[in-house]
Amino acid sequence: MADSVGLNALIRRRGMRIVLGFALLGASAWAFAPYLAYRVATSAFVNAELVRVTAPIAGRLTGELPHKGDVISRTTSTALIKSLSPDRRQLLDLARQQDTAEKKGALAGRQLQEVNEIDSELSRRITAFHEASIGRLGYEIEEADAERKGCLAEVGQRRDVGARMEELVRRGTASKIRASEVLALQEAAITKCEMAQARLRRLQAELTLLRGGVYVRDAVNDVPYSQQQRDRMILRRQELESEVLQERSRAIQLTAQMEDESNRVERLAQYELAMPINHVVWSAWASAGSAVTEGQTVLDLANCAQRFIAVELPEREFEQIKAGDPASVRLVGSSDWKQGQVRQVRGSAARADDRLLAADVPGPTQGKISVEVRIAEDDRRSEQNSFCNIGRLAEVRFQRTHLVFLDRISQHVAALWTRLTGPAPVAVVAVP
Repeated sequence: MADSVGLNALIRRRGMRIVLGFALLGASAWAFAPYLAYRVATSAFVNAELVRVTAPIAGRLTGELPHKGDVISRTTSTALIKSLSPDRRQLLDLARQQDTAEKKGALAGRQLQEVNEIDSELSRRITAFHEASIGRLGYEIEEADAERKGCLAEVGQRRDVGARMEELVRRGTASKIRASEVLALQEAAITKCEMAQARLRRLQAELTLLRGGVYVRDAVNDVPYSQQQRDRMILRRQELESEVLQERSRAIQLTAQMEDESNRVERLAQYELAMPINHVVWSAWASAGSAVTEGQTVLDLANCAQRFIAVELPEREFEQIKAGDPASVRLVGSSDWKQGQVRQVRGSAARADDRLLAADVPGPTQGKISVEVRIAEDDRRSEQNSFCNIGRLAEVRFQRTHLVFLDRISQHVAALWTRLTGPAPVAVVAVP
């Protein structure tokens, strides 16, 4: 009873009432100072864009599939999917083409070998025919020369007979008719000798041409049949050599294509994902070992390095908030204020954001604008179980330039209050 009386007496004292009044005024000033010095967001939370990973091939997920909440601190390559039935149709088609090219090349090679054998046989026959033709002409030349010599001897004899016959005619012992017959036989012998001489020259000319490889005898078109066939074989051999080179080149080219295709099939048989740095696995749509189809969503990765604060403000603040303006950001439950920067501002009539985001961002409601604030680089801290603080509520303040002094007072009072009682409670409405 005495204690209660003493307390009432203490409260009724003038000095104590004045101190209590100033304390209430100070608390009220501290509570309303932020709203005077800042434009305070009615709702704000941390958000980030998502990178969606879909299966490029059908297969089965490996055991290296990252789990929900795993933070990627360094760039790694992870075997994500193993194909159950890789497409080898192109590889088989290339193998078929290579086998066909090799068989065509081998066939052309055998034909080329046969042509070479035929060419050797024709060459042997041409050589034999050429030597035989030269020998035969040599014999004919000898015959013609012997015939010419015999004819010349006969001409000499006819001349002696003619001279004697003329002598007998002068003596009158022989008739002139008989002398004319003897003279005619002499002229015939001379003509025969001239024919033999001409034949000898013709045979010598043929021999000269024959030694040069030109045949001028009847039924021979400057070369014998074997030479004509050999010329055809030469053309065919050139065609076969070109075909062999072409097929071998095609086989080599197809071998290289098969190697590239085999490497491609091996790569497609297992899909490896280059995990981007500073991302967190936001959601896993399938579990390790399960089968996936082409185009099926496997993972959603949240970009921790590009987080932003989604803020909602009254429409009347649209002209005062510009892209690039500074903003103060404090996550609920933390006492650290960080500097941010306005990235974009959208009015209430704007279309809903169609980006793939980790947290749902509703379209601006009537009379509200949507502001995105980029978090400063020093605030990129991610912990294993915090999902980079995505979805966490925040308090965002946009400074009023004409009331900067209230900002300093508020900061000092907030720091003093934090040291005394811990972080001050802030009423923030979260977007569902």
